[in-house]
Amino acid sequence: MITIKIFNKKGWIQLNNINFEEIIQSLKLLYYELYPDMPNVSINVIISDCLSKTNIEIRPDLKERLVKDGIEKTDDYNGLMVLPYAMGDPINILLNRNKIIEYTEDGSMTWAGTFAHEHTHAIDFYQMALKENLNYYDPLLQTDKYYMFHLWSEYHARRFGYSFLRKLLNVDTDASNEKDRIEYILKVEWPSHIKNHFKEYHETNNGNIQMNSTMQLLGRYSVWCDLFPNIFNEHALKQTYKDTPWMYHIFTFLNQHNFLEDVYPNFEEMRLILLENWVGL
Repeated sequence: MITIKIFNKKGWIQLNNINFEEIIQSLKLLYYELYPDMPNVSINVIISDCLSKTNIEIRPDLKERLVKDGIEKTDDYNGLMVLPYAMGDPINILLNRNKIIEYTEDGSMTWAGTFAHEHTHAIDFYQMALKENLNYYDPLLQTDKYYMFHLWSEYHARRFGYSFLRKLLNVDTDASNEKDRIEYILKVEWPSHIKNHFKEYHETNNGNIQMNSTMQLLGRYSVWCDLFPNIFNEHALKQTYKDTPWMYHIFTFLNQHNFLEDVYPNFEEMRLILLENWVGL
């Protein structure tokens, strides 16, 4: 039996002993209820036992490229967005079945945040394809041309995915425990994420891994800025990263360009900021 509780503007809804298809439909509705300004994009959600295998089944034409890029590493991911070929087809969101079970049983519901994360990616790529007047999605896979878009979308997806999860679990509606929540973030969550980012950043020379990790860190931080702006803000981040000013510079940019409409004409500015730390972009 699966029991999941979600929260919407009408209050708590408890979903008992229902299949994942019904749960996913509820999450879709909640996503647009929480973010009504986000464009409605056709998505196909697949619960997968093996993300890499499902990815190749969806896009067998890209198998050689996917294998070369190490698609097997995605098997441990919580989820994955897979673009179709044609613009008219639904964008695929793969969710790892084992992670769904794990995160449902432990009550964290992290996989629901993954759904919102990948859904946001889908919206970003759909909008970007429209702006570029594309008839099919594959040109957006060219990282040399669209690298800044990819990085920005990682920030955007982390921001919306984490925000969605907090709202789903109704974490921030009780004003009486705001002080405790801030203290927990300051003493536990934020130091832990700083430590993990430092480790991920310094254990590799791969700039792509370093930048993706940075986008995810800052996307999460932006949610705390929205919730507790007196504590979490650009100035506070600047103090935390006083020895690496580029972190403050890129966050300031990202925090002012939260939607594709805002960032689309400014990808070159984003690239120049990142050049403060990464050479050769």
